[in-house]
Amino acid sequence: MAAPAVNVDAMGAALWEAANEGATAEARRLLDAGAPCDWKHAAADDDTALVRAAAGGHSDTVELLLDRGADLEAKDHFGSTALVRAAAGGHKDMVELLADRGADLEARSLHGSTVLIGALRCGCKEMVELLLDRGASLEAKDRNGNTALVRAAAGGHTDMVELLLDRGADLEAKNRFGATALIAAATKGHVEAVKLLLDRGADVEAKNAVKQQKLLVLQNPRCSVAPIASVAVEAEHGGF
Repeated sequence: MAAPAVNVDAMGAALWEAANEGATAEARRLLDAGAPCDWKHAAADDDTALVRAAAGGHSDTVELLLDRGADLEAKDHFGSTALVRAAAGGHKDMVELLADRGADLEARSLHGSTVLIGALRCGCKEMVELLLDRGASLEAKDRNGNTALVRAAAGGHTDMVELLLDRGADLEAKNRFGATALIAAATKGHVEAVKLLLDRGADVEAKNAVKQQKLLVLQNPRCSVAPIASVAVEAEHGGF
């Protein structure tokens, strides 16, 4: 007697649910029964089981799926791979696991967010260091032309700005609006980031292409090391 046909959608959905919950034993049972590894859940942004497990930080489930042939570079509806989702979720160990398995460090979502920028946005310095150690590009840009340094400066993440500069990030890189890291930090009112960038030699005469306004840096008589009292920029957000 022929074996009963496998209901691909039902099995795929069950595997997706197991991956979502990090239920590795159930995922293994379903895979053994013929569940398709790369089935996409149309009602959940077209996530595959791997993308969903990575987004949830379920390392054991991710390893199982990869061992069973899951597509490491499968993308969700927004173009994000498992690595992009793991980085955005702040899952450092998951990022390391996926990088060890050969995930593309330069993968990006449809919005242009890179793995490195995702790690910056969640504020995980150790993850940023890991990605840089593995060779992630310092100068990769999102859809608005922001490098990791510009995004870190716009977010006021001074520790990240320092790390990126120490690793050789281009201090004068501009986004598509003409804003440098210095303009980004000043526009958002992040004085400490501005001080750091100026200490590192950022161009005080940098101009934003949108408003063509000069960055104004005023002397601070109370600070002999970094003479900055206030920073004023007459510019709009410029895509940060």
